[in-house]
Amino acid sequence: MDQIRELVMSWRAMDIIDIANGDEYVVTSLLNLLEDEDTATRLRALTALAELLKEQNGRIKSTVLRNGFNRLMVLLRDEDSRIVSRTIEVLLRLFDGIQIDEFRLLALIDAVVPIMERDDTFLHLLVLDLFGELQMPPLSWKSRERINELLSSDNLYIRALGMRLFLNSGSLDGKGREVLECISHLMRSDNVLLVETGLDFLEEVLAFHMSPDMMKSLVGFLPILKDIENRAENVLIRSRASNVRTEVEKALFSHYGSKKDEALEVMRELLLKGRVEDALNLALIIGGTALLIKLWEEDPEGADPRLADLLGFPKTQ
Repeated sequence: MDQIRELVMSWRAMDIIDIANGDEYVVTSLLNLLEDEDTATRLRALTALAELLKEQNGRIKSTVLRNGFNRLMVLLRDEDSRIVSRTIEVLLRLFDGIQIDEFRLLALIDAVVPIMERDDTFLHLLVLDLFGELQMPPLSWKSRERINELLSSDNLYIRALGMRLFLNSGSLDGKGREVLECISHLMRSDNVLLVETGLDFLEEVLAFHMSPDMMKSLVGFLPILKDIENRAENVLIRSRASNVRTEVEKALFSHYGSKKDEALEVMRELLLKGRVEDALNLALIIGGTALLIKLWEEDPEGADPRLADLLGFPKTQ
């Protein structure tokens, strides 16, 4: 133990790797240093552990999972952000290439929720990266209930964590519209991190999770994306929003292009809700304003006056 401490404190991490590959006791001794009262010792032990886990040695990973997982969960609650970020790095390497079991997944969720409540954007990003890389196990009702709790949180960062887990689970379980609603909340945030996270999630949903029942909700993203394009301070965010909007328009055209009657009904609903711009956007995507003109001709006296302005018609007196 004293020898391992000396190696750790002298930054001779490669020496630890050399001897650990042939001695499980070295790994166990290193894990014991994670409980040291000295912050510098814990930091250096985490650094050495991360280097060890680079080696993709199954025996070392097994030892760390068995003897070190609970200690890592404790370190995630450390007040020092450096300890937390280094611990997340260790966890990323620990679960690289292996599936986390449900028991550890629930423990990990409980440990990171307080991190998402901190005012620390860097740690928020690291947590989302960690859960984005996890290979998820089959989820029981208990895990799904926990994820649903995260999705219903008033804290947008925790909700983003729930979204990451939900999308990683592989199935939206008929909750596509709820997922899109959550994404829209993220994208309307004043925080650039949450906006970018929302864009990430929307791209992922478009690529892997879209279903016909979600199309109507998807129309509402066009003004949100246009607003980000026009108002975001970060030019990269504006560019991303433009690219994602193009993908949304492609998805809407692919679905409604051959379903004009369904599109007409959606536009009726949008107009009844006062969402004239959304109705016009959908009409333009699937073939011009002919469908909106048809709606106008059906009931020119009852039509929203904003529709007349958009179409260039005289307002009904």
